[in-house]
Amino acid sequence: MKDNLKIYKIIALILTGAVVILTIVFVPINIPFWQFTTSDIVTLIISLLLIALFIERAVEVIMIVWRGKGKQQIISVISSEKKKSKETKKGVKISDKEDEATKKLESYSAETKTLALPTAFALGIIISALGVRALQPLVDPAIFKSLGSTQKALFTSIDTLITGALLGSGSEGMHRILDTFLKLIETKRKSYKEKLMQ
Repeated sequence: MKDNLKIYKIIALILTGAVVILTIVFVPINIPFWQFTTSDIVTLIISLLLIALFIERAVEVIMIVWRGKGKQQIISVISSEKKKSKETKKGVKISDKEDEATKKLESYSAETKTLALPTAFALGIIISALGVRALQPLVDPAIFKSLGSTQKALFTSIDTLITGALLGSGSEGMHRILDTFLKLIETKRKSYKEKLMQ
């Protein structure tokens, strides 16, 4: 755990240093936001949410095809051991083999979840690389076209990475973003109405 924390700190420092160097070397211009409406943002988030749902389902199917057979074999061992203990009238006492198989199933399921996350992230990155983006729709298209090729490439790369991470994190994460955004808009509306009434 401590080793992982050290690695993350080193990666964070390297990325921060790289960003500072790139900023000094290329001096990127400020990118103004597009004049979007609340419905534009909601439409964008719902589109990304829908894609995240597709990715979630695709990863489930991939994991079933890839890991399902191994899981079923472990479940069969557990069932067989339960059946044996009933036949020998040992009651509900768990046999050593059943206990071992149950632990193996828990470990196998945890390993499957660990494999599912990078698979979802990879699918998210691929979809984003094909043109689905979270940040670019917020930027004025005319200004984006006028950017230098290096700044445009860097922006697109980071946008692809962020969008891929959002899509790969699943629909729950996207739903939270949508929920937070709608709550923020509602708070702003209430605040604006209160000011008008004063």
